[in-house]
Amino acid sequence: MKIALFLIPIAVPVVAALAGCAGINYVSQKYAGQPSVEYRAKDGTTYRIVDNRREERLMIGPSISSSATDGFIKGLSLGSGIGATPPVVSRDAAEEYLASTGRKCESRDITLVVDPYYEVRYSCSSTLYRRGRTEPLAQPTTTGALPGTLL
Repeated sequence: MKIALFLIPIAVPVVAALAGCAGINYVSQKYAGQPSVEYRAKDGTTYRIVDNRREERLMIGPSISSSATDGFIKGLSLGSGIGATPPVVSRDAAEEYLASTGRKCESRDITLVVDPYYEVRYSCSSTLYRRGRTEPLAQPTTTGALPGTLL
């Protein structure tokens, strides 16, 4: 019994480290080669976003400059969670970003990948919209003719 109690302080950090590695491996599998953008939300908060359009998922977290500040605040609060961004805030910012790109998308789910970065899976309508327009743009068919054109 004493041996098992002795292993607990060692096992917990090892499991946490392995979980962190799994998150980093996941990020490199899903987002390798994707460009990141700095996006300023309507509330003035700046986010770093990596959008994998092919798989309809994006990773969102604080911008590089605010990450340093948040890390400092978290350190001062001894990791109490002060300054942590709730998932709903990241989801709303992700939806706002997607709308700013002219796509009509809605989020499906949000998951903490690597603290403080969340992954937002989304689904976009197949109809194309131009920013500021509510009616869909005409889309060419596979034959190159516009919809409604008789061939």
